[in-house]
Amino acid sequence: MIDFDSLRGQWANTLRIEHGYTLIDTQPLDCHIGYDERLRRTLLILSNVESKIPPSSKSVEINQRQQRDGKFSLTLSLLSEDESAVFVEMCRDLLTCAENSSDEAQALKKFWRRYEHWQNLFAAAKNDLLTPERQRGLIGELLFLREQILDGRPLVEAVDGWLGALKEHQDFCYGETWYEIKTVTEQADKIRIPSLEQLSLERRGELVVYRLMKTSDGFTLNSLVGNLSELLNRKLSAAQKFEALLFAAGYVQRDEYGENFYRTAEVMRFVVDENFPRLSKKFLPDAIVEASYSLNLTALKGAQLNER
Repeated sequence: MIDFDSLRGQWANTLRIEHGYTLIDTQPLDCHIGYDERLRRTLLILSNVESKIPPSSKSVEINQRQQRDGKFSLTLSLLSEDESAVFVEMCRDLLTCAENSSDEAQALKKFWRRYEHWQNLFAAAKNDLLTPERQRGLIGELLFLREQILDGRPLVEAVDGWLGALKEHQDFCYGETWYEIKTVTEQADKIRIPSLEQLSLERRGELVVYRLMKTSDGFTLNSLVGNLSELLNRKLSAAQKFEALLFAAGYVQRDEYGENFYRTAEVMRFVVDENFPRLSKKFLPDAIVEASYSLNLTALKGAQLNER
């Protein structure tokens, strides 16, 4: 898997000159990172296969040209350097998604399918306000991330473990242990599990539930982001990846995210293993291919791992 820190470092070590590129280790795609003729940060892919490219956006310009040797030169160029951290993370995610493909055609198909996801993120982050539910969900993930940092987890490791922003089934993973974060109001009596995959990994995991109460003071989504940014500024690569993951989660700073104040009313933690009540494809008829379900928090309370 391509690492954000190393990809960022390779870009930093590439001379910012016209058509200055560095080859990166990706298979089966022939990929280069660097700068185009206008010195814009660019991902270059050389391929024997012609792509059906999507239109350029307000953030990324996409071009494809056939070279004299018959190969196709595909470029994704960032239009504003202010979004460089997001662009690096997007490129890392796209190339990781294309890895382990059988050939260039399959890799490019995966690449562009994943790019649609990022295209939607760029559009939504700039135009759409997160719903109250999504705001609460993001707050819970940020509270857990801050807890990891304050407990002494190295900054880069802490941020690298945040997977939920990229729509993975689990929100965090550190070593062999995964963590799913749920955030509900103080009065809520249940949590929703949207898929069979979310709690069905064979290895041990944890379910962490944050109950939030609205107050007249406390923290807001904006202030929580600001606090984490201050903690992460001690390590540039961690701070930049955090910025990119926030964007992937649909967050850009808005005044509206500073209007609602919260305090943590309760944190509930549960070990998710063979004894935890959950649905899994392994124990369902083959005809059931997807499902969502809800868990009663009162019924679960006696099984708490510990309280904080």
